[in-house]
Amino acid sequence: KLAAIPLMALLIGACALSSSPSSPMDTPSPVATSLPAATMANTPTRTPAPSLTLTRVASPTATLIPTHRIGVRRVDGAGEFYDRQTGEKFIPRGFNYVRLAPMSATNPNLWHSTLNPGFYDPERAELALQTMRAAGYNVVRIFIDCCREGNNVGDPAGGLSDAYLENVIDFLKRAEANKIYVLLISDLTPAQGGYDDLWQQCCTTFDGENLRYLTSGGHRAERRFNQDFIRALIERQAPMKAIFAYDLTNEVHFSVDKPPFNLFSGKVTTANHQTYEMASPEEKRRMMDENLVYWIDQQRAAILEVDPTALVTVSFPAINSGQTTVHTGPAIRESTADFIDLHAYLGWGLSLEDYVDRFEIQGYTEKPIILGEFGAAKRAYPSAAVAAQALQEMQVGTCGYGFDGWLLWTWDGDEQKELWNGLSENGEISAALAPKERPDPCLQ
Repeated sequence: KLAAIPLMALLIGACALSSSPSSPMDTPSPVATSLPAATMANTPTRTPAPSLTLTRVASPTATLIPTHRIGVRRVDGAGEFYDRQTGEKFIPRGFNYVRLAPMSATNPNLWHSTLNPGFYDPERAELALQTMRAAGYNVVRIFIDCCREGNNVGDPAGGLSDAYLENVIDFLKRAEANKIYVLLISDLTPAQGGYDDLWQQCCTTFDGENLRYLTSGGHRAERRFNQDFIRALIERQAPMKAIFAYDLTNEVHFSVDKPPFNLFSGKVTTANHQTYEMASPEEKRRMMDENLVYWIDQQRAAILEVDPTALVTVSFPAINSGQTTVHTGPAIRESTADFIDLHAYLGWGLSLEDYVDRFEIQGYTEKPIILGEFGAAKRAYPSAAVAAQALQEMQVGTCGYGFDGWLLWTWDGDEQKELWNGLSENGEISAALAPKERPDPCLQ
């Protein structure tokens, strides 16, 4: 990862996926695994559902939930979002809404605090959503915190934190009232709540991020958390229609400096029940690619068990930092993810063409692709006005590669001094990208 790309790569310590990240902002990434490191199908169909319906969920209470309003379909071979109620094409345009604060009194590293009890600011969130709506924006991306020490979505007594869930629901209600859809990022399993008890296979054969994608325990923990979290929202009568999609994790990646990728002999059997030879670089590559597709498919299936009409995505970093890597091509083309969320930032020496090559999406149109994080570095753009022009050009340029949506990093994240945000200076960036001013994002 370049020393300034918003990729928040969580470098999980040995045997410690459950513990707080050791240095969450080591890389310039907007947070947690994907900010600029410094401080970076649903069945495709042309025929929309005539109206919102109720779906019976396989839960102990057999709760009925509304069908999610935004779906995915394929038109003339190209994937696109659409409004299931009106049948109209839907174009996600908006922001990442992020609050950061020191991890604890003894750990000054910045970490997500947006929805955490004691940190959540509903009035600020309300103002942000109202202002976004007035400018024509329709989607906001937000993190569910796994790891703040003693204060995250997990409950130390077991399961999920009621106080945290109340904040999530409050935000969803405010978003719904402002006609803004929410992309929820589940990221890691909670440090509290018992989910990490399932991370048992550590550290001889698997370690670091590899525990998440290559072990049966990692798969079980993620499935349990995702299902518990969604069921909790449903049972508390959260406005599920306000949810645009679930992101399985922020910026998926593997730890190549940890087992099994740093092994050079022997065989390893992974969560997909396949065995790979560690003496072979080709086998290691195949292990990575096949298990990522398997992980996405398994987690998406688990979510649809409790929320059958939900959209599920997975996001990829703009660049890999340190000893991390991921190959996007197989996951994009072979997994059941409903759409793909890619991240790219201006000011770190990579052109739009470089990003497209890195993501392996040349000529790909079968699934919708969004730019779920994009932004500009202050070191490369001397003012918000100059950055706004560059970001607008970037947005227009991505249209030629088939992108279907754009979410800026961030709305008003002044905590990250190295990046311009939507409201920086006089709000030039928000104005330059606003649907109200530019109804067609592919035209300047």
